[in-house]
Amino acid sequence: MVKETMDDIPEYPFPKGYNVRKYRKGEDTIWTRLQKAAEPFGQIDNDLFQREFGKDIESMEERSFFLVTSNGHEIGTITAWWQPNWKNREWGQIHWVAIHPDFQGLGLAKPMLSVAMKRLQQSHVRSFLRTSTGRLAAIKTYLDFGFMPDIEADEDRENWCKMTPHLSHPSLISFR
Repeated sequence: MVKETMDDIPEYPFPKGYNVRKYRKGEDTIWTRLQKAAEPFGQIDNDLFQREFGKDIESMEERSFFLVTSNGHEIGTITAWWQPNWKNREWGQIHWVAIHPDFQGLGLAKPMLSVAMKRLQQSHVRSFLRTSTGRLAAIKTYLDFGFMPDIEADEDRENWCKMTPHLSHPSLISFR
């Protein structure tokens, strides 16, 4: 999914008892724990964090966030990353979003995404993300933030046409 401009980023407050804090060096095991807990579609191994972020751990302290409860327990994560040459341009990237299943459906994704998008807005003029077609709630959230389907092939359009009946969103009218 793509967002060609960083204009009009919605701001959602965190519900009472929840907030966000930045990643601190050495917290890769917390990140991995959350990814494993939240991932229903594939296996998350213990080396994923290093493969994804190991070349620039220092940037994680400015670009990665943990969703926390009022007592400081980490229950979610999101990263405002970037790709220097995606589609021949630099793009900000919403990367590796996860909320522990015990806390999903509580209105926490939008506030968390607001924080990450505001961080991307500081450094980037456009953004993208990758997600699975099985993540309908996440896709609706991304649509609400102005992300649109990234159609590169007929198969992409077909997949969006199949999903659209399950997503009532005005931005998908051309896929009905």
